[in-house]
Amino acid sequence: MKTYLFVALSLVLIISSCKKDEETTPSPDPSTLNIQVSHAVDANVLYFDSLLYTNEAGYDYAISRVWYYLSNVRIIRSDSSEIKILDYRFIDGSRPTLGNIDIGSVAKGSYIGLAYCIGLDSASNQSYSLPATTDNQNMEWPDGMGGGYHFLKFEGHFVDSGNTFGFAMHIGTNNYLVNGKLWAPITLGDGVNTLNVEMNMNEWFKNPAVYDFNMDGNYSMSSMMAMEKLMMNGADVLKIK
Repeated sequence: MKTYLFVALSLVLIISSCKKDEETTPSPDPSTLNIQVSHAVDANVLYFDSLLYTNEAGYDYAISRVWYYLSNVRIIRSDSSEIKILDYRFIDGSRPTLGNIDIGSVAKGSYIGLAYCIGLDSASNQSYSLPATTDNQNMEWPDGMGGGYHFLKFEGHFVDSGNTFGFAMHIGTNNYLVNGKLWAPITLGDGVNTLNVEMNMNEWFKNPAVYDFNMDGNYSMSSMMAMEKLMMNGADVLKIK
């Protein structure tokens, strides 16, 4: 009898120990995604307030401001279905920390690209709908011009015939939301995965249409034709590095 009890107690202890080990064994780290957004001018590093760049229309120019909303970012599966991974993020090209976007958990596997918007969808693009931060307030679009928010503020100055002029490439209102897709293999494995995305500022001035300050206007905000051209050109301003 004593032998039976000893064996029984031993089995209970072994089983309890096994269950405890199983309960405390950590699961593998989930796949997480971090997107790093940077800015360049063709193959050149972006330096602010420096007359270093030439656009497709032949103007030498400098950049003083790059503000925009990156929104509705989706990662694209091999069957072309999409998973939304980001609602919106305000980006300031002069503040790199804002381009460091922690997406969080995303299913491991292979993907074929990213889809994105520059601007805000009609549900978000309502006056005073976003939190009243300084950045969001600075992006407000005048109520008299439709309200909501600027999608893009791309500003600087350019040289024409020896004279210097300012430019402000502003886009807003629901009709001019920029939609784009990036096609590139993306593999997400265990742990933290970093995806580097770069905006080429010169692409705003070319592909599919050359933007000419003298012909199209160096201030786009009140021009539907200018915003239309910028919206079309914005479809491929981003690339995966």
